Amino acid sequence: MSLLSHLNTLESIGLVRVAQVEPDLAYLFRHALVMDAAYTSILESDRKKLHQLVGETVEQLYHERLNEIAATLARHFERGGDAERGLKYYLMAAASALDAYANQEAEEYFTRSLELVKDDTQRASIYSSLGEALFNQSRFQEAIDSWQPAIELYKRENDNDQVARLYARTARAAWHAGDTPLGLKYCEEGLDAVRGTPDSCEMAQLTHEAARAYFFNGMPKQALPLCEQALEMAERMGAISVQADARATYGVLPDVTPDAAMKALKESVELAESAGLLSIATRAHHNLGNILTSARGDLLSARKHYRKAAEIARIRGGAYEQLYSLISATGISLQLGEIAVAEEIIATLDELAGTIPDPTNAILNINSIRSAYLLYVDKFAESLDLARLVKEEARERGDLQILMNSANGIADVLLEMDRLGDSIDWDEVENNLIEAIEISERGLGDPVFPYSQMVEYKARQKMRDEANEYFQKLEIAAKGQESVFFEPAVNIAAMEIALLEENWDAALAATENLVKFQANMGLRPDWARCLQMWAEVHMRKGDLSDLESAQALLRESLTIFESLGMQSYIDKIKDQLRYLHTESYQQALKHEAVAQEMERAGRIQADFLPEEPPEIPNWQVAAKLQPARQTSGDFYDFIHLPDGRLGFVVADVAEKGAGAALYMTSSRTLLRTFAVEHPDHPAEVIKASNQRILADTHGGLFITTFYGVLNFETGELIYCNAGHNPPILCNPSSSQNTQTLRRTGMPLGIDLDASWEQKSLKINSGESLILYTDGVTEAQNADKAFFEEARLLDTVTPLMNNTAAQIQNGILTAVSDFVGEAPQFDDITVMVIGRD
Repeated sequence: MSLLSHLNTLESIGLVRVAQVEPDLAYLFRHALVMDAAYTSILESDRKKLHQLVGETVEQLYHERLNEIAATLARHFERGGDAERGLKYYLMAAASALDAYANQEAEEYFTRSLELVKDDTQRASIYSSLGEALFNQSRFQEAIDSWQPAIELYKRENDNDQVARLYARTARAAWHAGDTPLGLKYCEEGLDAVRGTPDSCEMAQLTHEAARAYFFNGMPKQALPLCEQALEMAERMGAISVQADARATYGVLPDVTPDAAMKALKESVELAESAGLLSIATRAHHNLGNILTSARGDLLSARKHYRKAAEIARIRGGAYEQLYSLISATGISLQLGEIAVAEEIIATLDELAGTIPDPTNAILNINSIRSAYLLYVDKFAESLDLARLVKEEARERGDLQILMNSANGIADVLLEMDRLGDSIDWDEVENNLIEAIEISERGLGDPVFPYSQMVEYKARQKMRDEANEYFQKLEIAAKGQESVFFEPAVNIAAMEIALLEENWDAALAATENLVKFQANMGLRPDWARCLQMWAEVHMRKGDLSDLESAQALLRESLTIFESLGMQSYIDKIKDQLRYLHTESYQQALKHEAVAQEMERAGRIQADFLPEEPPEIPNWQVAAKLQPARQTSGDFYDFIHLPDGRLGFVVADVAEKGAGAALYMTSSRTLLRTFAVEHPDHPAEVIKASNQRILADTHGGLFITTFYGVLNFETGELIYCNAGHNPPILCNPSSSQNTQTLRRTGMPLGIDLDASWEQKSLKINSGESLILYTDGVTEAQNADKAFFEEARLLDTVTPLMNNTAAQIQNGILTAVSDFVGEAPQFDDITVMVIGRD
């Protein structure tokens, strides 16, 4: 029975209907099962003819769109018995899918092609392309398994160029799978196999891959000349992909200067992106992020490049490469204190690992960053256990880079735990540092960091000679290097040696440098840690002024740790503050002999405070300072400015006693001077005062300051909060009746190049602004509990509708009642500005 007879029969019983007559007769089936049944009923020979006829017809009708319909044509010709044309169109469809990063489709078409191909040369080409589709899906071992028969086929045909190319690709797949020794083995095997072959693009590719393999196996001296040789060959042969890839490698080799590395990596990005080489562009962006981090300290720009690398990898379906770059971006988020952001990315990393057929190496890298993350959420023991696991897995896989980083990380965690008072295994510290130094000295990293840690270890174990020996190695390794992160490594080591030798001035200078570095870089967790370390040096020195400086530094550190939610540090600092309150009080008793002189200084200092608050129509102003001793580190001031505006200041010098009094006097004068010069710009007043303080004084003190300019006609307030306790704006008519004016910059007296953000708001009728120093929130009762900000807010709420003086007195009374008979350790200042 003919096909037309079948269709007529089906139409007569209602299973098909005529869809159109012109220009060609067309039918529609009532159900897919009917179509299947009709197709099955056709004889095999007829089906083959039908498929052949359909293929030829479609091929003829749509000859200008063959790429789009290649897969359909391939199936029809394959089923029609035309293997030659089936193979042709499968390869066409596979190539299109590979170009579009539809790697699973490409894999399917290449696999079908292998069933139809008869020619060994073509079979080798198909195996080669199939390997690329598998590689792009992060199925690295399967890619290797596909390239191996292709290599053997090309060897038989003496096509050494293709042999060289596939050995290079096989080595790269082994590296991505985490087996760096196997990657080097494939490179050396490939170089032996093609020895004597004339220069070509493919030979340049294998030479470059060998350079990478030597580098990642800790042999950089072999890597650099091979990389340069590959680059020269690629430029001579016009191999754009190898030029881009070799420049991406050149930018990470240890003997290359940062400027040369940066230039090479930027050229790599430009070449790769202009040529559409997305895989190489991914790597170039990633390596550019590395050099921006280490050599320039530009973490934000580095993170942009890591994210760009991850996005390109996502587009081309490279899940492992996407994951690798996201891990680096996560590390920067942790350094900046963006812990919630890091947590979200780690969840994404886990999802990505689930899409990788063999996620072993991916999980190893994820666990490395997860170990770091656990430190920021107060899980030191879990972090340590995970780092140990990562280290052993890296050793088994021969991944020297992760092995070195893990050894460094374990030693770093243990040293920090010791600083926080925990008991640790010192042998474990030493063994990890020895291993990290051994790998880094082979060129797969820099020995500066493990040398610095070794100085810490030796100094804390009272091994003076060994500590100094490693410090000399550290200085030699860091000398002439351009990595910005070498500076803090050297300062940490210098601090430890100075502490060992009880050279307090040197220890304080080193920690002060550390604090400035971390603050300038915006590394908030490390900034807070270094502030705590600075305080601990003052505590070990032990003078009364040092204990007071330590308190101020610890309070600054505590504020940062509280914003980060790092509870173990918060608890540790609160314990240290309690100790210091007691110790400071005991030392104060020992200095009673100078009480009379201090009392006289206090009377002189009091003369600098305003006699009475200003009287302004429709406004109320109240201010009071209660010193803890004869002299005070707190001060407040009112400055009359043009156009009926008023400048006002509340400040706290980070020390008490005569030094603080002198500092207060100088600071008050500077603020007054620059307030007149910059009546509209509080940020400029703060900046200019800071520069003069640092230029004219060398006491190592700093001052938390709130400075505002108030327009009494409009209620507009322009202000800067330089590291000071946040003032409270009260609005009794609002459901959310309090607003805090948080910090807009660091305290004065720390960094000469610091700048401050300037903010503004409006004080409306019935609203009050409450300013205070930390003597209020850190007032301590007999049980060593603090008054704290939450209790202050509870105190203020029922007082909001009162006068400024009543609010001020209510706060002072609440503090006094809370403290009871306990001594006052710190100065207390309260200022209230209310609008009728």
